Amino acid sequence: MASYLVGLTQKSLRTFWDLIVIMIPIMVGLRVADQFGVIEAIGPVFEPVMGLINLPAETAIVFITSALMGVYGATATLPVLVGYEMTAAQVTSICLFILIVHNLPIEQAIVRKAGGSFWGTVFLRISVGFLSCWLIELFSQLTGYLLAPQSIDHFKYLGQPDVGHLEWALSSFYALGLLFGILLVLMLLLDILDSLKITNLINKMLNPILRLSGLDPSVTPITTTGVLLGLSYGGGLIIAKAKDSNLSRDAKFYSLCWLSLCHSLIEDTAIMVALGGDIWMLLVGRLLLTFVVIRLIMLWFDKMPFGGKRVAQDIA
Repeated sequence: MASYLVGLTQKSLRTFWDLIVIMIPIMVGLRVADQFGVIEAIGPVFEPVMGLINLPAETAIVFITSALMGVYGATATLPVLVGYEMTAAQVTSICLFILIVHNLPIEQAIVRKAGGSFWGTVFLRISVGFLSCWLIELFSQLTGYLLAPQSIDHFKYLGQPDVGHLEWALSSFYALGLLFGILLVLMLLLDILDSLKITNLINKMLNPILRLSGLDPSVTPITTTGVLLGLSYGGGLIIAKAKDSNLSRDAKFYSLCWLSLCHSLIEDTAIMVALGGDIWMLLVGRLLLTFVVIRLIMLWFDKMPFGGKRVAQDIA
């Protein structure tokens, strides 16, 4: 047990180091930008777009950072929202956008190498990301679900605004320590899920959903693995099988669309839930949205008058 805990801690520390290399420069950069009034100045630029999905203008900073730097980069920017009164729906919208639209330069490069379109899947992720925010807000207004106010005071521990430099540094140090604790618990949870074969059970539960979405049976196991473990892993498996003549271009195309929208279902979702996102929207809602979008993409290509199948293959 002792050796396992040591190994788990070392693994967590290695992962944590990879994250703070990303997060600390962003946290410092935001602090400098805030001190010079840059954040306050750029807010009005994004206000019209963010207003369409009922989010503060500064949310654009979170979204852009997420798209370029990934989940943890976006997490480091969340203090720009401190001071706003937000509903649970708004917090969940932000979390779901981050889950769908993150680390595009790297992840979509993997998609391209696996046989998909870089710009096509970038457009897909960004458009579905904004669509998800709009749908959550619409559903919330119609049903009252997630309309209750939700505190975001915990975001300030990632770098409190309007405090002295020393207090800001201490709060940031505290936030990074808290993040390490979350990582440690998360990795322990993933190990427990693997040892109890729960990961395999989740795989089996996902298979019918993927088949119902119309995915080719040849890519269903690969896609399921990527949905759970990440686009890099799923895309890597598709890259490895790229020379397999039994794997059609259509099958790869739709599988990569699935993985672009819905991957790392356990780890990333757990982080967003810890930040305040609603688990049902982030987990079940994301799966259902991906299912519907993929079916619509298939229907659109099938109904295109000038060879939809051929166009899909060209995009792939």
